[in-house]
Amino acid sequence: MYYLYGVLGVLVVLIIVLVIRTLMFKLDFKNEAIQDIKIDEKKVLARFVKKIKYPTISYDDSSKINQQAFKDFKAHLRNDYPEINKVAEYQEIGTGVLFRIKGESSDNPIVLMSHFDVVPVSNNWTKDPFGAEMDETYVYGRGTLDTKLTINAAMESVEYLLTQGKIFKQDIYLSFGGDEEIGGKSQIAITSYFKEKHIRPYLVLDEGGAIVSNMFPGVKEKVAAVGIAEKGFLNLELKAGSKGGHASTPPKETAVTVLADAVNKLNRSKLFKMKMTYPVRAMFDHITPHSKNFIIRMIFANMWLFKPLVNVIAKLSGGQLKAMFKTTLAFTISEGSKAYNVLPNEAKIGINIRLRPDEPSEVIINRIKKIINNDDITVTPILVSEPSPVSFMDEGYDAVEKAINETFQNTIVAPYLMVATTDSRYYHEISDRVYKFSPMDVSSDDLSRMHADDERMSNENVINSVKFYIRLLNRF
Repeated sequence: MYYLYGVLGVLVVLIIVLVIRTLMFKLDFKNEAIQDIKIDEKKVLARFVKKIKYPTISYDDSSKINQQAFKDFKAHLRNDYPEINKVAEYQEIGTGVLFRIKGESSDNPIVLMSHFDVVPVSNNWTKDPFGAEMDETYVYGRGTLDTKLTINAAMESVEYLLTQGKIFKQDIYLSFGGDEEIGGKSQIAITSYFKEKHIRPYLVLDEGGAIVSNMFPGVKEKVAAVGIAEKGFLNLELKAGSKGGHASTPPKETAVTVLADAVNKLNRSKLFKMKMTYPVRAMFDHITPHSKNFIIRMIFANMWLFKPLVNVIAKLSGGQLKAMFKTTLAFTISEGSKAYNVLPNEAKIGINIRLRPDEPSEVIINRIKKIINNDDITVTPILVSEPSPVSFMDEGYDAVEKAINETFQNTIVAPYLMVATTDSRYYHEISDRVYKFSPMDVSSDDLSRMHADDERMSNENVINSVKFYIRLLNRF
């Protein structure tokens, strides 16, 4: 009987602890006092529209690229922003451009990044993809979302501040790539330039998360997701050989069946473990206190007890949430014989792997080899980008957060782990504060148009994105 009382007593204490921690797990909004910024909205929209009209499409096959469109876009940056070009040092590196606006000091420069190349378009658009058609709410066109909005905002904000007589405390760099959609070699060259000149940026801001709704159960407010790290990627090739010949007399095993067995093993294995890394934990710590769902708040307020349950929830939820918790593997390419009645001498499988933080490519390759356990299969890394380090969440992050709070009221600001890749991954090598955030309030319908048909951007976002950058830069 005493044993039963003891168990009940422990349960009562546990419940009390859980409830108290849940009730304490609550945050207020950090809305900042807003002082409106008067900008020439018509001019801002007009220059945004102009950017969309340049068909700066990237192709892996360089012969398909409209080189004149890229030249014209760069000329627009040189000609339509007189205050910037009056004081800036300008150079072209690779397909990209780099502006330097000198500040009072060069010790802790700020880098605003973006890219002006876009992905190809299909024939299914209902608008002219490079017509930049406007209505009362939206501008339509390829690149409105990804990501001429941020180029426009960066240029417009610096131009505005210079017209107001602003003298920056630190050097400001505007670093825009022209080949992000096909690998981002220009930003590799630009970061190499920074290294050669011993320039170590204090803060780097690139595209990334945005302001979204319905991000988390019980959270009615919008969330501004600021990437503080991003997953890496590994393109891996599995290759097997076998004796070719006529398909009418097939052997028991061919190169295709050997690879099929490997694919089946990998697909069924527990290759990648669920793990809550720091960026994911930080995201939950910032979002879940706002949840109106008491059970949800209780789970995340007491991670010391419920962490295994959270892993299960993420696994069952799938999609982006699951991808934040683990390295993912996708079979994307398969090659064999060119004819139905010919046995292949060689077969290949292509795998795209997205690496979570703390799980480098070498570890994953070794695991894959161990699971396949077949010396007749060669495992070759084709392209590797390791997971990025995690950026500091200090005064630099606070500056981004405050600029968001001042521009987008009643919005929760939260760090998160980017599952896609950006050009800013190269900057982690030279900066401890690389943030990935696009200042746009977008719906799920808007996001579904990225890299798809009838891409669009609201006029309100075009204006607010400029105000966000102005407020951010006024801190430097």
